[in-house]
Amino acid sequence: MIRLSVLLALCGAPALAQCPDPSLDAVQYDASGPELITPQTWEVQVGGAFLAPCPQWAVAGIDVQDLDGFLPAAPTAVFGLDAMAPHILMVMAQAECTPVLAVRSGDGQWFFGSDANGRQEVTLWGAPNGPLQVWVGAATPDGCAGTVTLETFDR
Repeated sequence: MIRLSVLLALCGAPALAQCPDPSLDAVQYDASGPELITPQTWEVQVGGAFLAPCPQWAVAGIDVQDLDGFLPAAPTAVFGLDAMAPHILMVMAQAECTPVLAVRSGDGQWFFGSDANGRQEVTLWGAPNGPLQVWVGAATPDGCAGTVTLETFDR
């Protein structure tokens, strides 16, 4: 709670008052639930300038869990998902530095990574078809090389 108070007090600083922006363009990929039964991995640049969690998320009541680091303004990648109904989707981020993962599903819900197996992971039970926006940031603003992996499992 103290951390949130400090962030809200710092809202006057422009860089801290901004959040990742879902309306910005990003590299786009297409994937389907059946294709992702075999995990697919994409190379990405990890890092960002916006402190996470951003104060607007707290004001909007978005549960940021243990999110702590820096995210880019634009999504790192957008995945056009299809045939997702019978699948559980995992989004995983790995990097040479400590990654930070934020995911926004096509229905506008935000999900944030948790540490597991030496990487950040988000599991979506019932990911909708449509755009899946993925932001991969880092624990520090410097950033590094990394990967995003998507994998599905049958329910």
